[in-house]
Amino acid sequence: RALGHRAIRIPLGVDLRVWPPLAPRARSGGTARLIHVASINRVKDQPTLLRALATLAREGLDFQLDIVGVDTLHGEMRVLVRQLGLQQHVRFLDFKTQRQLRPLMETADLLVMSSLHEAGPLVLLEAAVTGVPTVGTAVGHLVEWAPAAALAVRPGDWVALAAAIRSVLVDEALRLRLAREAQRCALKENADCTAQLFEALYRRLVGASNPTYGDIRQV
Repeated sequence: RALGHRAIRIPLGVDLRVWPPLAPRARSGGTARLIHVASINRVKDQPTLLRALATLAREGLDFQLDIVGVDTLHGEMRVLVRQLGLQQHVRFLDFKTQRQLRPLMETADLLVMSSLHEAGPLVLLEAAVTGVPTVGTAVGHLVEWAPAAALAVRPGDWVALAAAIRSVLVDEALRLRLAREAQRCALKENADCTAQLFEALYRRLVGASNPTYGDIRQV
């Protein structure tokens, strides 16, 4: 709008037939299970996440983080994990298919993201459908959902990220409240909704005498 364009928001939703909903679940206690699903690259800014987790580890918080994604930085994050003393807290699981990811997501207590930029991320929606809330940086859907359905902090602010993660892990009522609202949002904007919005957009463009493609952006 600031540039004089009219945008149409089309979220890329989850296919509920292949990724069915699972109700939010209470933690069983003990070690908190965190999951981070993203390629290891500069935009996802894993150093911010790892520094936040190092703070929590020093405070005595008991957690395990699974990092799922292709490593494009040739082991840099593994080196950082060792430098921060997180070897007992972090596992690198590399790339996983959707079928392989699903059981990992089902056993997670919290999705954590640290991106500098996102159009989605879709994994936030996948986590929400699975009953898992998200804490991360204020990008993409996290901006839209915070504070009712997610907690978001300024990108690069690992101190604030650590505080947000801590607040969710020590307050089970908050974690479940975020999970329920996130799931409501994700179910409302599922893959069928995406298809309907695209079809309506295409029909409008086909019927327009002078369609202006520059006024349209995909989210």
